[in-house]
Amino acid sequence: MGAAMGKTVLVRPPVDVLHKFSKPVECLGIAYCAGALRHHGIDVTMLDGMLYDWSEEETVRRILDERPEVVGFTVILNHFPEQTARVCRMLREAGYGGHIVIGGHAVSFIPRRVLEANPAVDAVVSGEGEGPIVGYAQAVRNGDDPRLVPGVYARWEGDIRWKPAPRNHNLDTLAPPARDLTREIIDLDGLVCVSTSRGCYARCTFCSIPRFYGLERDRPLANGGWLARSVAHTVAEIADLHERFGLIELLVVDDEFFGGTEAGHERAFMIGQELEGLNLPVGFAMSCRAENVDERVLTALARGGLKHVFVGLETGDDETLRLYGKGQSVRQNLEAVRVIKSLGLSFQPGFMMFNHRTTLPELRANFEFLRSIDELKPVTVNSAVDPHFGTPLNRVIEHDGALRDHGATLSSEYLDPRTATAKRVAELTAARFAPFQEVIAGLQSSVTYEWRRTVPGRSPEVARSIDRFETLCNEAFIRVVEQTVEELSSADTPTAEEAVADANRRLDEVQSRMALAKALLLTSVAKMEGSARYFTQNDIIAMSRERRQEVTV
Repeated sequence: MGAAMGKTVLVRPPVDVLHKFSKPVECLGIAYCAGALRHHGIDVTMLDGMLYDWSEEETVRRILDERPEVVGFTVILNHFPEQTARVCRMLREAGYGGHIVIGGHAVSFIPRRVLEANPAVDAVVSGEGEGPIVGYAQAVRNGDDPRLVPGVYARWEGDIRWKPAPRNHNLDTLAPPARDLTREIIDLDGLVCVSTSRGCYARCTFCSIPRFYGLERDRPLANGGWLARSVAHTVAEIADLHERFGLIELLVVDDEFFGGTEAGHERAFMIGQELEGLNLPVGFAMSCRAENVDERVLTALARGGLKHVFVGLETGDDETLRLYGKGQSVRQNLEAVRVIKSLGLSFQPGFMMFNHRTTLPELRANFEFLRSIDELKPVTVNSAVDPHFGTPLNRVIEHDGALRDHGATLSSEYLDPRTATAKRVAELTAARFAPFQEVIAGLQSSVTYEWRRTVPGRSPEVARSIDRFETLCNEAFIRVVEQTVEELSSADTPTAEEAVADANRRLDEVQSRMALAKALLLTSVAKMEGSARYFTQNDIIAMSRERRQEVTV
C-alpha cells in the first residue's frame, strides 16, 4: 500500500532508560510539532513508544500502519541512541521508502555524525522543530526538495549541508501543542506538561540549553536568549487543561521559569495572582536558578498552586561552582533552599556530586552541604556531570585528558582513581536503596519522588512513621558511601576491589536491617489505614468529585 498523501507521523521511540521522574512524562516536543503541522493543514499522528514501552518491532509496525510520507523521531536523551537507529534501519528493511527525519536537543549538535553513521536517516533538524518539520512536510507534499528547508541538515552530492532556521521570538504565536495523548498520560498517573518559556539566560559550562537556542547564529557554542509567553496566554492554557481533562497536577518544563530579569519576576508574580484569582485546584512544579528565588514572587505562585520547586544547586563547593560557570555562591544556594522550604514547598536539588576533577575533600564538603539542607540522600549523592554535546565544559574535560568521544555518545573518566571508586560505591548504594525508594514513593503517593500528594485521611502518627523510616534509610545507606570516602582518604588506602567489597558487605547489613524496618512499617500502615495504598491523580480527582456531590446533596 502506498503512503497517505502528506501524512506525517511523529514518534517518541522507546528507550532503555527511565525518565528522571521514573514515570510517564508528556512529550511536548512532538506535541508542539504536531500542533504546528495541523495548523498548516497537514495530517499528523503522534506515536509514543516510550510512553507505552513498545518494543522496536511494535514501534515499526505502528508506524507502517499509518502509511506516512514523513516519519519524524524525537530524541530525548543526551546522545543518539542505538535503539532509535535500529528502528530506522528496521523501517527501511520492511520496505518503507518515505522520509525519515531526526530531531531533538542532543542531535541538534551532532547532525553530521547522525547522518554519516545512519544511511537510513534522510535529515536531521537542528534547533527548534516546529518550523523545520512543517517546511519539510509541506515540501514533500508539494513535490519540492525538503533539503532546502531552513533548520534541516541533509546530504547533498557527497556533502552535508544546512542553513539555519530563525527562532520564533513571539511564543504566543506558536500553535498550541496537540494533546492527543494527554488523557493517557493522566490515566497512567504520569505528568502532563506545559511550557511557559524557552531557553536560559545563564551560561553554565555543563549545560547545552543556551547553545541550543543559539544554533540559529551558526557559530560554535553561540548562546540564545530566554523567551517567555505572556501571562494571559500561560494562564489560559493551564485553565483550559483543567477544564478539558480535570487534571490537578502539572509539570512546568521551562528550563528557567524567571529569566533572570525584573520583568521575568513580574511575569511570574502576575501568573501566580491570575491563577489564584481563578481558584483552580491545580498544583504545579517548576524549575529555576538559586539567584531567582524571591520570597514575594514564590509566595504569589504558591497561592496560585505552586507545590514543588527544582533548583540546580549542583555543588556545595564554591570552586566547583566556578568550574560549572554557575555565577552564584554556596551562600546563595543555602538562602534559596531556606526560602523555598520556609514557604512549605517541596524541593528537589539539581546536584552533580562528581565531575572528572572531583577530589575526596570536595566529596566530604558536599556531604556536609547536603546534610545542612536535609538533602543527603542516595540518589543525590549518586549524581555526576555527564558530558553533553554542545557544552563548553567538554573543552575543559578534553584539555584535562578525561573526555572519551564514542561518536554518538560522550563519557569522561575521573582523574583521581579514588574518586572513581567512590562513584562505584555511590552507584551500588543507589541501586540497593532503589527498592526502599519505591516503597517510600508508594506510601507517600509521590507525584515525583520529592513532590508528594497529600494522602487522604492520613493521621499525623502514620505520616511521622513514614518520615522516620525514610530518614533512617537515607542515613543508613549514605553512611556506607561516607565510610568508603573516609577509608579512601586514609593513609592505608584500600584498593578499589577491597573498597567495593567492604561497601557491599555493609550494604548487605543495611538492606537486612531496613527490610525488617520496612516490614514493620507496612504492617503498621495497613493496621492504621486498612491497606498501604498508592493514590493516583485520578483517585484524588474522583474523591474530590464525590465530596462535591455530597456537599451538593
